[in-house]
Amino acid sequence: MLLAENYLCVVQSRGQRGLPLERVYRNMRNRDLFLMAYGKIYANKGATTLGTDPTDTIQGMSIARIDKIIEQLRTGTYQWKPSRRTYIPKKNGKMRPLSVPNWSDKLVQEVIRMILEAYYEPQFRNNSHGFRPRRSCHTALQQIKHQWKGTKWFIEGDIKGCFCNISHQNVLELLSQKIHDNRFLKLFREMLKAGYVEDWVYYQSYSGTPQGGIVSPLTSNIVLHELDCYVEDVIIPKFTKSKRRKKNPEYSRIYRLRKEAKRDENKLLYKKLTQVQRTISHGIPNDPNYRRLRYVRYADDFLLGFTGPKSEALLIKEQIKQFLQQIQLQLSEEKTFITHALTQKARFLGYHIQTRTCDTKLSKRPDGVKVRSVNGSIELQVPSDVQAKWIDRYTKNGKTHQIGAYIQLSDYEIVNTYGAQLRGLVNYYASADNIAAALSLVRWACMESARKTLAAKHRISSPCKSNKRYKHKGGATETGKLEWQHIRVTIPRKGKKPLIAKCGETPLRTRKAVYSSDKIPPAYIMGNRSELATRLVMGKCELCGSKTALEAHHINKLKNLKQRWKGRKEKPKWVQWMIARNRKVIVVCHSCHQDITHGRYDGRKLN
Repeated sequence: MLLAENYLCVVQSRGQRGLPLERVYRNMRNRDLFLMAYGKIYANKGATTLGTDPTDTIQGMSIARIDKIIEQLRTGTYQWKPSRRTYIPKKNGKMRPLSVPNWSDKLVQEVIRMILEAYYEPQFRNNSHGFRPRRSCHTALQQIKHQWKGTKWFIEGDIKGCFCNISHQNVLELLSQKIHDNRFLKLFREMLKAGYVEDWVYYQSYSGTPQGGIVSPLTSNIVLHELDCYVEDVIIPKFTKSKRRKKNPEYSRIYRLRKEAKRDENKLLYKKLTQVQRTISHGIPNDPNYRRLRYVRYADDFLLGFTGPKSEALLIKEQIKQFLQQIQLQLSEEKTFITHALTQKARFLGYHIQTRTCDTKLSKRPDGVKVRSVNGSIELQVPSDVQAKWIDRYTKNGKTHQIGAYIQLSDYEIVNTYGAQLRGLVNYYASADNIAAALSLVRWACMESARKTLAAKHRISSPCKSNKRYKHKGGATETGKLEWQHIRVTIPRKGKKPLIAKCGETPLRTRKAVYSSDKIPPAYIMGNRSELATRLVMGKCELCGSKTALEAHHINKLKNLKQRWKGRKEKPKWVQWMIARNRKVIVVCHSCHQDITHGRYDGRKLN
């Protein structure tokens, strides 16, 4: 049987050439594929989350468990178990359903996902950015910013309950067109129909792919790839006309008069005509023979930029709505808008998007000619409600305040927590053109809240003492400029670099990234066996040295383990090993794992 990397290369090659995939079920029964899958998902936050079966968890993961799953697949006796249904809040106040599979199901789903991703990734379109390797919200936004110049109308689209309403029959029909393996399709169908348990009551699944499942994002991309093909192959050619607008006769007339004034050396007339020319469009603004339509999709949200009349924009929206009905999906009327790009702002991926216009701002081209470069360009902005939401987090009645829940933390943890929140916000909105104006007040409120929390912890009443103790002025950088003033806490360590927590050190500057589709390879990104899988296969018990019946002991967070054993001189050997190597997993033999699980190392049963 082929190694996992070699098999995925073959799958990818067939996907690139558009050839059907066969004998998938036989080839997925590969121990190397399962070990690679284990290495990919063991570190996920939800890896230790329980499903419906309390005995089917990541604890005690071993080669024997993988071989058991493979044997069940070989004999056709593998049974998907129902997922555990839970809910998380959405921004609009509603609840989003999540399904938590059992660990064995997660492992099999990851193997399926790797094979399908290797095959379908080369076939997906360049305008799709959600749930794909080396793509993100920022690649979608950069594509809009650099390729949508001159957009007049934005069509904001959202699919109503996309994950919950995807038709099982439609998914299986799309898979069967490319994958000629009935056993694999049967396994996939049984996964979709496994159902879920909520409040100890079982519910059958009749449609949708469960959010929280590992294969669900890729399944949605396979279905919505049909929408990408329809928009790019049918709608865009239909609503794209001419290479450029016709020249504006008035602009050409003023241009000729300017040349005559320059020839006659009439500087006053030349200057006046130049000012008039800058108020006139070079091309005919409403040229009936010029149309442009552009498209970007991230998961179930998509945005179209159209240059043309609003009546045609409405027609585009209607045609997309009709096509979605053909693939048994529904366009959400509540979240689908047609926005005028020059006077209004579209909302996409948390950004406000608008087409700029300014006749006074000029820039020089390489040939020295001054042009109105701002006109028609796309501007990305931080929405005002985002600014208000984050300021409200750190203020009360218009004044910054300390957060009481953080007071029991150490100085390092307080500053690190505030710094992580601010860095995450700044890094996400780094593409915004107004980031400095929009987030400067948020940055100040966050730092003041952090300072007041530290002052409340140590009962420091004077702001001057607090600033002197925690604020760091920074020094000169490579460019010669001073760093931002920020809050810093340093913990010195013997023989090691000190631990440093910062808050407010990230400058509020727009990230001038240049989008290029060539930098985003459509091919599947290959990966080798993880270090953990190698330890499990080739290693030995990291406590007693035994080389037989190895199992993996997992903990949820290393921070929790350190906190539990903080201040104790005598720590068990397994705790010392995990803390010293900064690992969440230790590979031990069955006997040692039983001792750890039943608390024979510290006298207490582990959670």
